[in-house]
Amino acid sequence: MPRLSAALRWLGLRDGERLTGSAAVLSPHLDDAILSLGAAIANARSELAVVTVFAGDPDSALPAGEWDSQSGFRTAGEAARARREEDALACADVGARPVWLPFVDHQYPPDDDETVWNALERALEGADTVLVPAFPLTHPDHARLLALVERHGLPGRRLGRYVEQPYAAAWSDRSPGDGWTPLAAGLPQRVAKLRACRRYTSQLPLLSRSGPILRPLFAYEVARGGERVKWS
Repeated sequence: MPRLSAALRWLGLRDGERLTGSAAVLSPHLDDAILSLGAAIANARSELAVVTVFAGDPDSALPAGEWDSQSGFRTAGEAARARREEDALACADVGARPVWLPFVDHQYPPDDDETVWNALERALEGADTVLVPAFPLTHPDHARLLALVERHGLPGRRLGRYVEQPYAAAWSDRSPGDGWTPLAAGLPQRVAKLRACRRYTSQLPLLSRSGPILRPLFAYEVARGGERVKWS
């Protein structure tokens, strides 16, 4: 996409597809959906659900895993509680409804796939469009979630695969290839996304250890006309 055209689309001055109807964004962790699709979520025509699959158990007394420990938490439950509070604020910034499933991420002994899928199916009842993480899939939880969706399928629903941030912008030198399209949003929605991203105060310091991540994230999206999805 030529640079000027991409920048105009990022600003909302060129047409793009807007999320409509009953939609749900599947978020592996309590930040992925907003970091990846926050502006499109803010621009959706109706309330959109952000379904976080590995949102943790707020009542867990398990010692904090490696990532949660580095974030300053003592237990898995403490991490889940704090991160859910951050996510609630971020979702409010972009007008989304947060849905949190109580499963653990790869730091902890995994929950059974079928148990996760059964809960996920219930959470997606009524959604006619579902968006799932799909590129670059460098995180095992992201790959696991996409594999669950592809294994079981979502019949009767429109499926969109989204570019994951900040993985694509900051930590991958691969291209997602052809067939990806920017979702519509304008400058007010980009600002709302930035505000929402900054809510994740327990996560941004770790994500930024090798350098700031929000700047390259937004630069990546400006150069490509926005947050990108591949429909199937």
